[in-house]
Amino acid sequence: MIFRILGDLEVRPPGGGPVALPGGHHLSVLAALLIRANQQLSTAELLRAGWGDPEVSPAQLHKAISALRRLVDQAGSPGAIKTHNRFGYELKAASGELDLLQFLRHVERADAARRDQRIPDEIEHLRAAIRLWRGSTPLANVPDAPFAGDIAALRSRRKRSAVRLFTLEHTRGEHAAILDDLTQFAAEDPADGELCRLLMLSLYLSGHAAEAMAALERHEEAVDGGAAKELRKLGYSMAMHNDEAVARADDATSRVPREVPLPRQLPPAPASFVGREDLLAELGQLLRDRRRTVVVISGPGGMGKTALALRAAHEAADQFTGGQLWADLRGSSDQPVDPGEVLAEFLRALGETAVPEGRRERTGLFRTLAAGRKLLIVLDDAGSVAQIRDLLPGGGASIVLVTARRRLPGIDAAVHHVPTLEALDHGTAAALFRNVVATAQVDVSGEREAVEGVVRLCGGLPLALRIAAQMRVEDFHRPTAELLRRLREQGPAAFRHGDESLARTLGAGLAPLDDLARRLFLGLGLLAQPTFGEWTAAALLAEPGPAAGSALARLALVGLVDPVHPGARYGFHDLTRDYARDRARAELTPPGEHAEAPARVCRALLTLTRRAHEAVYGGRFDVVHSDEPDVAVPDSEVDAVTSDPRTWFEIERLNIRAAVGQAAALGLTGVCWDLAVSAHEFYALGQYFDDWRVTHEIALTECRRAGDRRGEGVVLVSLGQPPLVASGSPGVSGVAELERAQVLLADVGEQHGRAVALRTLANALRRRGELARPLRQFTEALVHYRESDDVVGVQQTLRFVGQAHLDMGNSAAAVATLREAERMARGLGQPQVLAPTLYWMGHAYLDLGNGAAAEAAFGEVLAMFPDGGVGHAYALHGLGALALAGGEFDVAAARLARAAECARESADVLLEGRIHLTAAALEGARGVRIEQEVLLLRAVELFQSLGAVHLEIAAQAALADAYAWGDDQPEAEAAARDRIRELLSGLPPEDRRYR
Repeated sequence: MIFRILGDLEVRPPGGGPVALPGGHHLSVLAALLIRANQQLSTAELLRAGWGDPEVSPAQLHKAISALRRLVDQAGSPGAIKTHNRFGYELKAASGELDLLQFLRHVERADAARRDQRIPDEIEHLRAAIRLWRGSTPLANVPDAPFAGDIAALRSRRKRSAVRLFTLEHTRGEHAAILDDLTQFAAEDPADGELCRLLMLSLYLSGHAAEAMAALERHEEAVDGGAAKELRKLGYSMAMHNDEAVARADDATSRVPREVPLPRQLPPAPASFVGREDLLAELGQLLRDRRRTVVVISGPGGMGKTALALRAAHEAADQFTGGQLWADLRGSSDQPVDPGEVLAEFLRALGETAVPEGRRERTGLFRTLAAGRKLLIVLDDAGSVAQIRDLLPGGGASIVLVTARRRLPGIDAAVHHVPTLEALDHGTAAALFRNVVATAQVDVSGEREAVEGVVRLCGGLPLALRIAAQMRVEDFHRPTAELLRRLREQGPAAFRHGDESLARTLGAGLAPLDDLARRLFLGLGLLAQPTFGEWTAAALLAEPGPAAGSALARLALVGLVDPVHPGARYGFHDLTRDYARDRARAELTPPGEHAEAPARVCRALLTLTRRAHEAVYGGRFDVVHSDEPDVAVPDSEVDAVTSDPRTWFEIERLNIRAAVGQAAALGLTGVCWDLAVSAHEFYALGQYFDDWRVTHEIALTECRRAGDRRGEGVVLVSLGQPPLVASGSPGVSGVAELERAQVLLADVGEQHGRAVALRTLANALRRRGELARPLRQFTEALVHYRESDDVVGVQQTLRFVGQAHLDMGNSAAAVATLREAERMARGLGQPQVLAPTLYWMGHAYLDLGNGAAAEAAFGEVLAMFPDGGVGHAYALHGLGALALAGGEFDVAAARLARAAECARESADVLLEGRIHLTAAALEGARGVRIEQEVLLLRAVELFQSLGAVHLEIAAQAALADAYAWGDDQPEAEAAARDRIRELLSGLPPEDRRYR
């Protein structure tokens, strides 16, 4: 056993002593990986586990994982910690390497032995499971151990296993053998009545009557309101040494009384139940405490509500000495069960032969009979509060466990709703599938890829997983890959086995809905967007009023769509989406609605995205739109867009990406490219460069397919914008593509688009090392921008003119131009417009030796972006350069280090290279030659990756000077100078004098 967590956390190589554990955050991360062994944990989960905050820099987690890998390797389990790209990490462990897995395996084998009535084997496995524990709390030496719910569930499972073992041993007469362990467990939880009863009986029957009474006293002190009547009666019999009464009490609690048959109506517990440990522990506590009369389990169809209820009910059944009642109410079907008929069944189960005719009389008699009993009543698939109201006892010690597709507000009793059930995580889902097939002796161990494919297709939906596993068992002679192919091709309709059908279960949710809500469900199935809100419903139904939002709320009420975001935002489970799509194709009318419905949504999203772009700049500036007209959208959504466009975009970002693809598939060329281009500013602000590239590549392909020359030109220009280029993203537009864009836009008479194209081409030429031609093109772009009344375009072009002057060494001209750009930016009132202008003004002032003006400019940028991000990186770069110029080397180093970190996190490769150049100058001033060379080589690498010739020349020149200063690397110096000559040879003669 290498890893132990059932008690203190220990790591011990085979045959060796314990390995020294790390402390602090690293220990918490190790604890999280072990308690969730063989499960993929996201970066956010591990940051929350280790640091208590998912917003901590992932770099901290990477350091911790690196250290833990060394520890795990030292312990004899090399490669146990796996990386899951773009997600997180996983610790792989065999059952023989981790005591937690051993414990769970022994409990599962004990369960199997109980089902087969192999009592000795059950006892043996329960003993082995309990012996693995070295204390009552997992991870006891880990401060604030992560996943408290998992720990609580494990403690509960340990106690349940122990009580089960003690009960079996007690029944066999092994009273003395269990005394030590039983005493320990009773001391850990003195309020547990069953542990107290077993301890009292074992002590008394072992000849320790006084100690038995002491155990009862400890229990009395721990329980509010005193011990149960049966325990007090047992204690009295022991105090009187009434062996006969004690024997009767022991016999009465260990055997079912035959004088009055008790109802035992629960269907069998699910044989292959996995996961939901936290919910199962919560339900166990609720059923044990009896502080709530009604407990409700809610969730969409097929999510495993019934299985969870049955598992919890069976685990708690022994506590309900009056028996268990069960009813399938079929509330989600079109023929829900009449509560009056259920009452009649319950009355007969409780021994009443003369069942009243009227429902009111039945209700009264049922509550009379239930009042004197401890009943567990399970009501499955309730459709409404009205359906269960008469099935609730009027008081007493009974509990009603209800499952429903929705929460049930308005219950006139003490009620508790457990958290709505969600899909199983991938590891638990895979365990459920494998459990079902393994029970039938079907070996799928050699089909890992196909099994993983089936599990992913099921999307964590327990019903789908169980049906798929049963289908695999039935077709045991066929490979799992064949099952995967069939399920992929046929969709939800293929998930059927015996009397179970996924399509029927999903379709049952439509039964109580009106025509408008049904039509909305079908329309949503045709969308590519992953989430939707009220505006989506309004576009699908062509219904701008409140009816669309109400219809969406009714879908959520019955669990056909799931809440996914604060506010009225919803999504589909993948299989529910497929089911809605298949039904839409068969049922939605008229036929043209199959394309028109999603087209309306794409147009509505384009209208909203245009409004969001306007809200950022205060107008339709610096963007070219298609001729697609705006459409009507709900006023509430327009208000949300205009009041906080960036938050709106974050919510809709993935929908925009999906809609660009869907618009292309529908042949909506103008919608497609306009939607992509209208979102590009948000992609820049949020550093969503992959979204930027993918949406524009789709749009470019669609424009070329449709022969839309204007759209092609606009998209090519957008693919060459500086933020995208600076990110190092592949597929950006270079000089050739931008020159083509200019020609395309000139041919179609698109003046505004030409302005954007000229400015973007000029920047591309600047990166290539040219200076004179870009300045002429910036000047021409200014003319077109002014004639197009694009204030933002004019301002940004002036800023680029100022940068060009700075590149040419004309700092005074740069300041003059940048001041004009600053004046315009302040008039716009947009920080993202003003900040870059101030940054370059700061550098121009620094070149002129005006440190105070430079500090004011950089300081204002820092005030705009004080908490990280790319704006913070620019501000700190400028302030670092200022500190370097002032000889404050330590201050400069700290600022530049943080700037580089922010630039790297924001994927601004160009800025990162610039920061390395400044940091290299700092190390040169300090005389740290090796570090200076390393930074310059890194800068060269970054500039080369972007094709930034003018900056590479500067970096190579600094590198050559560094080599020359050391006077010991003549070949390296020569290579750097040769590279400079090579780069200069590619520049126009008029530009070489500036380099």
